[in-house]
Amino acid sequence: MVYKCLKCEEDIEKDELRRRIRCPYCGYRILKKKRAAGTKKIKAR
Repeated sequence: MVYKCLKCEEDIEKDELRRRIRCPYCGYRILKKKRAAGTKKIKAR
């Protein structure tokens, strides 16, 4: 799973986070999960 720091915009792997949720590059505490690039179309019935 990959997270993205909102301050420095670096990609962070889950293994890099260890026990605390904090960006290892800038120390910022707000991270978001990266989403898949594509969208999914569902046929309505």
